Amino acid sequence: MKKIDLHIHTIPSPVDANFMFSIEKLIEYVEIANLDSIAITNHNLFDKDQFEEILQQIAIPMFPGIEIDLEGGQILVIGENTDLDDFDRKCAQVSSHYYDDANGPISVELLKGIFGDLSEYLLIPHYEKKPPVKEETLSRLNPYVVAGEVSSPKKFVYCLKRDDMLTPVYFSDCRIDQDLVSFPLRQTYLDCDEINLSALKLCLRDKNKVALSEKDGHSLFQVFADGQQLSTGLNVIVGERSSGKSHTLGRIAENFDNVCYLEQFSLVARDDEEDQRRFNELLSQQRSLFSKEYLTELQRVIEDVNEINLEEDDQSVDRYVESLLKHAEEIEKRDIFSEAKLYSEEPFQAIDQKGLKELIASTKHLVRNEEFREIIDRHISHEHLKALYVALMSYFATKEEERLKKDWINELVRQVRHNLQIRTAAPTISELEPYRIAMNVKKVEKFRALARLARQPREIERRSLRGFDLVARVGPFNGAGELKKESKSQMAFSDAYESYDDPYEYLQELKEIGGSVVAADFSKYFVKIDYRILNKDGIEASGGERSEYFLLQAIEDAQSADMLLIDEPESSFDNLFLKNEVNEIIKEISKTMPVVLVTHNNTVGASIKPDYLLCTKKEVEAEAFRWRIYSGHPTNSELHSTDGKSLSTWEITMGCLEAGPEAYDERREGYEGLKN
Repeated sequence: MKKIDLHIHTIPSPVDANFMFSIEKLIEYVEIANLDSIAITNHNLFDKDQFEEILQQIAIPMFPGIEIDLEGGQILVIGENTDLDDFDRKCAQVSSHYYDDANGPISVELLKGIFGDLSEYLLIPHYEKKPPVKEETLSRLNPYVVAGEVSSPKKFVYCLKRDDMLTPVYFSDCRIDQDLVSFPLRQTYLDCDEINLSALKLCLRDKNKVALSEKDGHSLFQVFADGQQLSTGLNVIVGERSSGKSHTLGRIAENFDNVCYLEQFSLVARDDEEDQRRFNELLSQQRSLFSKEYLTELQRVIEDVNEINLEEDDQSVDRYVESLLKHAEEIEKRDIFSEAKLYSEEPFQAIDQKGLKELIASTKHLVRNEEFREIIDRHISHEHLKALYVALMSYFATKEEERLKKDWINELVRQVRHNLQIRTAAPTISELEPYRIAMNVKKVEKFRALARLARQPREIERRSLRGFDLVARVGPFNGAGELKKESKSQMAFSDAYESYDDPYEYLQELKEIGGSVVAADFSKYFVKIDYRILNKDGIEASGGERSEYFLLQAIEDAQSADMLLIDEPESSFDNLFLKNEVNEIIKEISKTMPVVLVTHNNTVGASIKPDYLLCTKKEVEAEAFRWRIYSGHPTNSELHSTDGKSLSTWEITMGCLEAGPEAYDERREGYEGLKN
């Protein structure tokens, strides 16, 4: 097996954080990581002189490469080091294009134009890694792409298991800085005899020839620089008190990105007040997202009605009627200016294009969507969609031209009216927009009905999770105190709440409060959303049951992470819950990502049947303390440390999970006696 890292940076580019390259650090990295091959892949550039200098000092095969921004993603282009002048010229074209602000992103067509026959290179796109190369772009690179770079062991294993996905590779993407303290642990093993570009490409076409570890394939991967490994499935860490179990979890969390770390006691209440605070805090994110979703339509109506001022509309009608009566009464003051048609001309009604714009945006989304292309095409052909988009844009252009013309005419009429009004002695007739005013009245009526309907008490959602139900209910606020609590501020809501029964008047009062009560959040002051957690009997969960729910929810939510770490759940929960609920959900999630569980409890440690077992020990050597980790498969008779020490798996299990063989035998005999 050959250990490779084909994604290493030695020059900072304008889009990277600055760093100072050190050839000594690169040599140290190659030696410590025991690498068999590397590639230098700087961002949109290649430095031939630097590459040749490094080549003289690195004893392993090294390839020239470049990381290119390609149509929104990034791709490694790696070549042989036999003709560096040719590779340098091609990379110079990439740099010239990329760093010229007048040019757009590099396209597949331009990539082919620069590098020619892509079969001469190894192409590795960002795949399950940000920013990924799009599927449509990858399809245009067939058959030159066979491997994709991933960002975690979880995604590596996921790609390996899927026949429809590229062969995964896991590289450091490291900046070799002179101040680099710890070296990356992200490399890939290939099952090949010799290393050259052809051999690498041949290996990467076969998923059976790639691995995360040298001896254990993709079932184990490295977590510490000393060679310590973890399973890509379920790991259990045991050990005596103060032997470094939690410290080990912390080190793992520091070495990897996108880790979900459930620390000891983090989900358990200490007293009723603390329990309630944590309950609200842990639900706040979920509640905020759901509240926003539920109240979105109401908020849109509020934003529309927020611009309506019925009092001003009534005043404008009064002014119009008064001016009209006055104009009729003072006939003798009429003259050629007041008799002119434009003197009393009403402006054109404003054209609202909002609905048409939304329709155009939706059609454009359907035209561009690739994820659901097959379903869309089954009902509406791509050509018909594009024709619809063009027709809507044409109609929009026509209406926009009409709007601009009407706006121009309205402005012209206003200027003429103003000049006529200056020259006449007749009373001026106030402007009035009767259609807009009538629409405002209707909008407010509908708003009042909608707001009252939205606050009608009812259950709006119920989510189940292993014997628990999270229930969301809506209803009205019952007092200014509840509104103040919702605002999480010291703002006074007494005056506003007096108008709560009339949604429109209440909205006017909210606008007067100011401060943290902003228009974008007005909807949350109209409807109160309560959350309750019910147990399997339909009764509101106690503090302890809530903690159980939060643990299950936290583990469930961890599926979006790349690794899950849990520190001693038995310190907070009873054995029956751990065995029946926690163990089951942990086993399920460990099928999709690495899970590391610290425990000293046999209900968790033994019953869960881990894939890999680690034991932390605090040992005395040369009158000094040393922390050592022993690891191996639970079925092994011995666990081994990375420096060659070993311990009996039986003794570890008895000592850490069963309080020793004697205690284990004594309990077993006692249980047998009770049974008989």
